[in-house]
Amino acid sequence: MTPFQQKISGEVHLPSLAKNIPILMQTLADDNLNYCQLANVIKQYPVVTARLIFLTNSPWSAPIAPITSIEQACARLGISIVKSLSIAISIASTFDTRKCPDFSTEHFWTTAMLVSEGAGLLASQLSNNSNAVEYKNTVQTAGLLHNLGLLWLADSLPEETEMALHSIIDDPSMHISNALQEHTGTDYCEVGGWIGKQMQFPEVLSASIKYHHTNDYQGTSWETALLVGVAANMLSEIYKQSTEIETNTRLESLGIDASTQNIIFQTLLNNFEKTRELANTLF
Repeated sequence: MTPFQQKISGEVHLPSLAKNIPILMQTLADDNLNYCQLANVIKQYPVVTARLIFLTNSPWSAPIAPITSIEQACARLGISIVKSLSIAISIASTFDTRKCPDFSTEHFWTTAMLVSEGAGLLASQLSNNSNAVEYKNTVQTAGLLHNLGLLWLADSLPEETEMALHSIIDDPSMHISNALQEHTGTDYCEVGGWIGKQMQFPEVLSASIKYHHTNDYQGTSWETALLVGVAANMLSEIYKQSTEIETNTRLESLGIDASTQNIIFQTLLNNFEKTRELANTLF
């Protein structure tokens, strides 16, 4: 039995905050929320409220005058950013990654936020979706959560995850999934899909988290998984300091040509340092 199987063989208890995340996500999915309504939602989550006000008063935001309310914070940051960051803060507060010293909070959240952005940009290029705005929001959420399993592993199997991270330091060509398989018996994709089911995420999110690195996945959520997977690959290339990417032919079948893929990659590359600064400030 692998370390992962041993860990989940007994009764699994998720923190109370984790159980509230699906409720928060469902509420924030309403595209008609204005600043005041959004603020009223956020106020129900003190940890989120505190971190957002902290962020808006930080050098990253650099306000002219102090931000003293969540309403002001929402207006300062914008509805889209507040929604994404609220989910991210809730999730970050659920897991204790300090048990795993080599876990990089900056790397994790920089990747999560930029994959969310990239997946959303790719989704906006699809012309065959009648609910374009709603679908883009779904894809962005799937991107934000795509590496959720790594948080659980760093918290629940810290020693094994630490060894996996050391393997990557020793051999940078090794993919994180392979290193995790070797030391935990699973990878962050499988764990993320399992967590999604534990938290009762919509199936499209759980499937996209689980299968975004599975090239031949053909399930009902294959398009969403593909968009997230391509965005995740773009981030991998950015961390390798690549300046261009190989064209994904499956995206071309959806009407997203090589030129568009490269434009989105360059956008993520240009936003990389700013997003790293945000991750450092917030987490």
